Amino acid sequence: MGMAYQPIIYLIALCFMLSNAELSMVNQNSAFDLNLYEKVLDPKLCRKQIRYMAANGSVLLAQFLDAGLRVPKGFFDGNADDLGNYYQCLAIDAPFGDSRISGKYCVIQVPLSQDLTLPGFSGKADALNVNKLKLGPAAQLVLEKYYTGVKGYRALSGTHLDDRVAHVTGTLFKLAVCIPRPCTTEVAVTTLLFNLSTIGFDYQEQFCRLPNDKPWVSADSAAVVIFSMIGLLTLISSVYELTQIFLLKKDPKSVNIYYRSFSIYNNTRSLFNIPKEPNSLNCLNGIRTIATVWIIVGHSFSSLSGLLNPFRAWEWMISFDGLWLSSTPITVDTFIAITGMLLVFTTAKKMDAGSLLRNLHIFYLNRLLRMFPLLATAVLLDASVFHRVGDGPYWMAVASNAQKCRDYWWTTLLHLQNYLNPSDMCVPHSWYIAVDVQLHILSPLVLYWILRGRRQTAWSALFLSLTLTLIVSAIYNGCMDLPAHTISPARNDRVMEYMTKYYFHIISRIAPFLVGMTFGYILHLWRGKRVLINAFTVQGLWVVSLCIISGTLYMLYRVKQLDWRYRAADAALNTLMRPLWAAAIGWMVLASAHGYGGPINWFLSLPLWRLPGRLTYGMYLFHYPIIVVVNGTIVGLQYFSVANVMYQALSFLVLSFVLSFILTVVIEEPFTIIFKSLLEKGLSKSNNEKKKLDEIEAFEIESRKDED
Repeated sequence: MGMAYQPIIYLIALCFMLSNAELSMVNQNSAFDLNLYEKVLDPKLCRKQIRYMAANGSVLLAQFLDAGLRVPKGFFDGNADDLGNYYQCLAIDAPFGDSRISGKYCVIQVPLSQDLTLPGFSGKADALNVNKLKLGPAAQLVLEKYYTGVKGYRALSGTHLDDRVAHVTGTLFKLAVCIPRPCTTEVAVTTLLFNLSTIGFDYQEQFCRLPNDKPWVSADSAAVVIFSMIGLLTLISSVYELTQIFLLKKDPKSVNIYYRSFSIYNNTRSLFNIPKEPNSLNCLNGIRTIATVWIIVGHSFSSLSGLLNPFRAWEWMISFDGLWLSSTPITVDTFIAITGMLLVFTTAKKMDAGSLLRNLHIFYLNRLLRMFPLLATAVLLDASVFHRVGDGPYWMAVASNAQKCRDYWWTTLLHLQNYLNPSDMCVPHSWYIAVDVQLHILSPLVLYWILRGRRQTAWSALFLSLTLTLIVSAIYNGCMDLPAHTISPARNDRVMEYMTKYYFHIISRIAPFLVGMTFGYILHLWRGKRVLINAFTVQGLWVVSLCIISGTLYMLYRVKQLDWRYRAADAALNTLMRPLWAAAIGWMVLASAHGYGGPINWFLSLPLWRLPGRLTYGMYLFHYPIIVVVNGTIVGLQYFSVANVMYQALSFLVLSFVLSFILTVVIEEPFTIIFKSLLEKGLSKSNNEKKKLDEIEAFEIESRKDED
């Protein structure tokens, strides 16, 4: 048993040792070279270059002005951004004595309402007086509603760093300026054309960028070493297996399993070879795949950047037409319910309470180690590779994710990020993975009584645990007074608190997990039996399930409206809508498994769902980094339309599928073989215990598909 614990003990020890070292190297691991930004500053040289351009370099000065400050287009459609010309600015490079005049791209935040003192307007008509041209309170309120409204939804991905309502004077423009390399924005703005500060122009610098300002850090070295080693192992293993099978004509089963563990040929066959087993829940592949697609499309809409007409996007998102996408957060509870369902359904047949306790360490280790390879890959990609594949005016979101992974990668790998650093999570959407692992760790408290063999004991455990969970959840929600949606315009001030203190926490997911366990137990009791349910009952349960689904979606629509003020209803929704949703999904699976699903079961059980059903875990992990990276490369504003975003969503879906397939073949499948071997050697017990290990292994292979 001691050896079986070693892999996870070593992992935990390594995480804590390196996390301590990381704390002393925060500046060294910065996403951008802060020392470079300080090093290039030279006020004296800055003024010389500006005077030179003003006197002799009208074309050069025009390049700086052309790449920089402008009034945002589409202001009355809600756009407060002007991106300038990012690459044009950074490409400016002209000789200047023994140095060069180079461009530096900066972004400043400017309050919408300015008290400007412009000469020549005293006594003029108000209609012509620039001093009177200020944004009214009503217009400011609309803009603030928009930016605070989308912040909660973007918190799901960690792209909520753009705080447009932080300035004391109200909502902010975000404007690009192109300035000489040795200048600060303050010096450049006051001297490039004329001194704007003398007329009361107020602004704050947000960030500046220079060419080659991404330093090489330890995360980059780790990425190069690890991915190079994996690539080399993949090449050697693939050549070895292909040689053994096609040149030496050996039986594939006789080829050493460890030597071929990284073989693309072996792992691709394994991924496509999905045997159809009796009593399997084939509809789950369709449910998983459709739910994953729903999440990816929803995130494509919620993470939009650089819109010319954000008001239109906001109006659509809170409208009834946009309900099918803005309600995607409830999809998480679909996977939570499936996890609980499979947990009971697969273990109740193969294990009893005693064997669960004897093999509890294997029960945990299998779950942790199976989820580790792709999660660690996502962490390393976010910390290094994704930060280096592109650039642009919105790259700060990518850089922020890289910085979070360099500082807090260990909390993600230990599945503690949703509690220790909920506002700065590495791989932000992996909060769900943490909740899933935490539920799995707690599950034996109920699973033990289910496996005791007595139905009365099992039903009592399920009923009491679910009742207690609902009571605790109701009390918690009543005391916390939180909104019930990531988009809640009427309660914008509490949305982030809702995310960090409820949505990301296990307390919001225990009830749907227990509902899933309940349906898993029913599926176990009915396994292999022909269950007869009268048509009236079947139709009634389908009607109830569809009413629950449609009613939940409708309530999520109502919560998004500006006139929603029902705090007691928010508490009730937070307590009940997730377990009710899980119950509707549970009936869908139960009915499909026993011949009462009709065309729904036919559609969800189609063979085309099998492969994507195997890839949903990877697609979930990698789709959002892909979205953030692509959005970070935007250099011009785009017009929001549903058709345009759907086109982008389909591209994100394809990219996520391809990347997930590659990394599953190259990383997940090989490490699955290795971890299984380590656990088998660690046991070194009787054949009976090894058989139980295989049974737990079979459970893990089945249940890992729903990690989304």
